[in-house]
Amino acid sequence: MRFLAIPTAALALAGCSSGLVRPVHEVTARAGADGVQRVTLTAHSFYFEPSRIVVRARVPVELAVHNAAWLTPHDFICDAPEGGIRVRKPLSWLHGTRRVRFIPTRPGEYPFYCGVDAHMRKGMTGTIVVVP
Repeated sequence: MRFLAIPTAALALAGCSSGLVRPVHEVTARAGADGVQRVTLTAHSFYFEPSRIVVRARVPVELAVHNAAWLTPHDFICDAPEGGIRVRKPLSWLHGTRRVRFIPTRPGEYPFYCGVDAHMRKGMTGTIVVVP
């Protein structure tokens, strides 16, 4: 049993990288034929990918938020009523995907984060940038 403990611990730690040292990855949403801006956002152990999402104001947005972390619960929170964004969505524990929709109303930069335990302090944050 001791022989299994070391590799198991190493694998568990490898999957728990922090978002504090990761570079910013920016994605600009493009509207589809139906006029909806779509972006896929992946929640890893302690970071979101991409961590910066650029969208246009007054155009509907759909985020497909996917939990890629094994057995780690996450959520997606962006509470920016001044920008027309109020989202609080729990994510599935086992690689599930949830869709969130909103229509940003005012240009600006609005933070999002995972509110589970200390995930935000470990770097599980990002920014929605709304442009005119």
